Amino acid sequence: MSFVRARNDENKKVRLEQIKEAALKLFDEMPYHEITLSKVGKEINFTRANLYKYISTKEDIYILIIMDEINRVIDDMESSLVQADPLDTYTLAHQWANILNNHPRYLKLFSLLFTMLEQNTTLETLIEFKNYLAVVNGRILKILKHNLPEFDDQDLAKLMDMAFSYIIARYPLCNPSPVQIEATKLSAYNYEFPNFVESFSEALVYLINGMKLEKIK
Repeated sequence: MSFVRARNDENKKVRLEQIKEAALKLFDEMPYHEITLSKVGKEINFTRANLYKYISTKEDIYILIIMDEINRVIDDMESSLVQADPLDTYTLAHQWANILNNHPRYLKLFSLLFTMLEQNTTLETLIEFKNYLAVVNGRILKILKHNLPEFDDQDLAKLMDMAFSYIIARYPLCNPSPVQIEATKLSAYNYEFPNFVESFSEALVYLINGMKLEKIK
């Protein structure tokens, strides 16, 4: 496609969607650090100068993309985790883990969120993202409150903070690169990479049960 500058908000939205689709294609094909604005632009015949009319950094694009991915995850959480009766801790943990595992793009981007994406995006984009998080965190809070009615908002906020910190740290460990796998095999480092669903659900069970014990002390 040839570049035609957007003349109104609707056309700008179309251009941003084209940019996001190109960035997603590259994200599925190569490591994040190898993706550049030039490569994104090449996918849709945009020069870097044309891209700068809509975004300022590569991270701006992926912040917009992760907002879409987060929304899909929470839609699935609301469909699966909000039943007539609260789920028991084991079922809640395993269903949550499986939902996350069904969204690998979300997990990959979320593991980059604080070390790469937020640190290199523009202030304007980051403010938009933080305002978005304020809304979606409220949706997650409702899901957890339904299943853990004995927890107050402070308990649930702590649970969310710890759970998301675990996702950020654990997902990369559970999904090593080929060179990491090969180096582990060929070295004296005797390590078996964990399974994300098993690892995350087990951690959630320990965390929730531990918090419940603390509340009755």
